Amino acid sequence: MGKVKSAILLTLITLIVAVLCVVCFVPFPVGGDGIHYFNPIVNWAEKSADFGDYQFGEEASYLGGSFSVVFYPEGVISAQEYEDNKDAAAEDATEYVSYAGGAVWLDKEEVCGGGQEPTEEFRAKFESQLAVLRERFERLHAEGFSLRVKDGYTVEATLPASMDASVAAFLYYSYMGKVAVLYGTSQDAASATQVLPEKKGGKDLPVTDYIKGARMRNNAGTAFVEVDFTEKGRSVLSSTTSGASESTGYLFVQVGGETVINLSVSEQIHDNLYISGSYTADSAAVVAATIDTAVGSEVDLGMELGELHRTEAGFAGIELGSLKLSALMLVYIAFGILFLVMAIVFFVRYGLLAFAHLLTYLTFLSLMVIIYWAVPIVIGTGAIAAFAVASVLLCVSNALSYEYARKEYALGKTMASSVKTGYKKCFWHLFDLHIALVIATLLVYLIALGEMSFFGLALMFGVALSGLASLLMNRFLWYLMAGCAKNPGKFCHFKREEVEDDE
Repeated sequence: MGKVKSAILLTLITLIVAVLCVVCFVPFPVGGDGIHYFNPIVNWAEKSADFGDYQFGEEASYLGGSFSVVFYPEGVISAQEYEDNKDAAAEDATEYVSYAGGAVWLDKEEVCGGGQEPTEEFRAKFESQLAVLRERFERLHAEGFSLRVKDGYTVEATLPASMDASVAAFLYYSYMGKVAVLYGTSQDAASATQVLPEKKGGKDLPVTDYIKGARMRNNAGTAFVEVDFTEKGRSVLSSTTSGASESTGYLFVQVGGETVINLSVSEQIHDNLYISGSYTADSAAVVAATIDTAVGSEVDLGMELGELHRTEAGFAGIELGSLKLSALMLVYIAFGILFLVMAIVFFVRYGLLAFAHLLTYLTFLSLMVIIYWAVPIVIGTGAIAAFAVASVLLCVSNALSYEYARKEYALGKTMASSVKTGYKKCFWHLFDLHIALVIATLLVYLIALGEMSFFGLALMFGVALSGLASLLMNRFLWYLMAGCAKNPGKFCHFKREEVEDDE
């Protein structure tokens, strides 16, 4: 392959690897509204609760672990609640159908339509609920959150304990239904009158005719919630609050009949609502997402919360004066330091050939993160240890192939011949090593339990990727780079052996 073609192909590969790294590791805002962010794949991968974080405030404290809760759609109850109902009233036992081996119980009429299985209508409503929940949690951009369906028709959600609005998020996000704005002269929402959306023929008009949505805003460190009304909505609200300057009124924003915003009104409202007060960035994001995702939503199935569970972190963070670092952040820092040391060693030993190794390693790193997210593999001590072992294996494999080629080049062979012969001599050693390790780690995964099982699974993927990266990608990149170099030996820091003439 000519130098021009090699350079073009090498540039394309570099760009692809760069994009892959951004997708996997770099968050950035999109849309310019302060709400929507691109969340890299590493944030989607499930983190072990053993790694906590610091909660910052007047007195920073370490909040390791996570909070989790189960959402129960209306008509679905836990086995414990079923037992409690059965003990309280024997007739309740015939109103529910056992599901998922008795893990949950379904209302026979409401969920199953009198049969034994959920109706298509209920399934559709549950899918709509799940979509709303997923969007709400995604908007938090909380590293390590998880959302998964359990027992067919319940949803387990997990948020880091370090997030100051974790518990509030569970409560607010359980509110399902339409958005409504009420106004009255009392602080009691029950006595207020619905003003948005207006009614016609006894039925509510579309909410979207009056409310566009809601978003979290941040101005000079102050977080607030903005409720965005249409021109028609602002007109109705202005008319409703025309007497607020003479007599204080109270405005309520509700979702599914539950109040999410409650404020006093002392002057006429002409524009959107901007509510600050005691909001933090997290709590404002929770309230805004609850309202925004409900506007235009057709979900009319309620949700109940199960018990809140707290999982403690197994590893504490550290404090270095005013700097406070979580255990997970320490892992990231340690990885960054080791990556830098690895790069320096390869550049010193192999010159610009180190770029081939770095591109190979960054591809390996990105693919490992994607696998951890997709399988999914919980990023905990086992997964981190497996990643470290696989990384060392890849570095050693690449260095070994470079050293074999170095010896061939020192004997006077051309670079192309040295690479070919060097790989030929070490290929089967590396291939056999990777195959043996894949088989061993597969056995660990199948036999072991708990964290060790995760370690085996993660290491199995890591070893397989290491073999492919070292034996295929690294060699191909070396071939391209050598084709672009004017002096391949100098490019790789390879030298010929000096042979003295016999006299």
